[in-house]
Amino acid sequence: MAMDLRALRAFMAVASAGSISRAAERIHIAQPALSLQIKNLEEELGTALFERTPRGVTPTAAGNMLLAHASDILRRVDVACEDIRTAVKAPQGRVAVGLPQSLAKLVTVPLVRQVVARWPGIDLQIIEQSTGYIPQNLLTGHIDIGMTFGAAPEPGLRSEVLLEEDLLLVAAPGLLSGFGEGRIAQAMVVTFAELPGFPLVLPAGLHGLRSLIDHHSAMHRTALNVIAEVNAIPELIALAAADVGFTILSHAAVQEEWRAGQVSCARIVQPAMSRQVWICRSATMPVSLAASTVWTQLVDITAGLVDNGAWPARSVHTSGA
Repeated sequence: MAMDLRALRAFMAVASAGSISRAAERIHIAQPALSLQIKNLEEELGTALFERTPRGVTPTAAGNMLLAHASDILRRVDVACEDIRTAVKAPQGRVAVGLPQSLAKLVTVPLVRQVVARWPGIDLQIIEQSTGYIPQNLLTGHIDIGMTFGAAPEPGLRSEVLLEEDLLLVAAPGLLSGFGEGRIAQAMVVTFAELPGFPLVLPAGLHGLRSLIDHHSAMHRTALNVIAEVNAIPELIALAAADVGFTILSHAAVQEEWRAGQVSCARIVQPAMSRQVWICRSATMPVSLAASTVWTQLVDITAGLVDNGAWPARSVHTSGA
């Protein structure tokens, strides 16, 4: 079977437009020629791909199956062509990076600065989103690269763990260590067993950070005193700064406010609460030269932030699935 890519693109255009005539206008082809391409494709596959209605066409069950395959096939062809065209030139094309807010605060400026200066042909898009949405958006192709927290992301992704960072207890100024009192390693400590004595404002149940905190609480049979649940990190920081309660966040999330003296922080010990930071992309979708370039820069930027102390964490960069 020698399926024509033009026929696949014609099929996709008709499915998207819901009408052969509208599709013909969009892709600038005569309607009889487009109808013939669809007819030949249906004959080649031995099944109807569209149901004809007075208002246009809709895909049949077989048409919907082909639609899923055609989208992936054409994307792979487009990426292959882009890579070949740019192999001897600077990388170019769209690269969408999904970042949780706390990580975006750390890596956005150095990443955008480097890409704009060195690879102007890359259309870089930074999209802040909850870490829970990033794996699915990678699998569907809505973003090309993502950074997530916690355990290894789900199957279907190529993932590498970059670092492990400890969580901090965060409070109003003066209650815990101020930023000017030394590096994080010299900050005051609070043991895990002491945490029930603090009124906590934490994210709600399905939030990735709350799941991690609840896991530690259950493992060490420690019931925390949660007085309110708020999912947005800026609001958690604001509530802690206003002395409404304490909260638990990563250094990445709270470092600016800590540095500015808007909050105080303490390290949690015996045991420490830590989480891993991963970089991920789809394991099945092709990766463009531009996306590969941005991936490498994110890995290097993260390592640099750890090495120079801007991100107090332990570098554990290891290739994953």
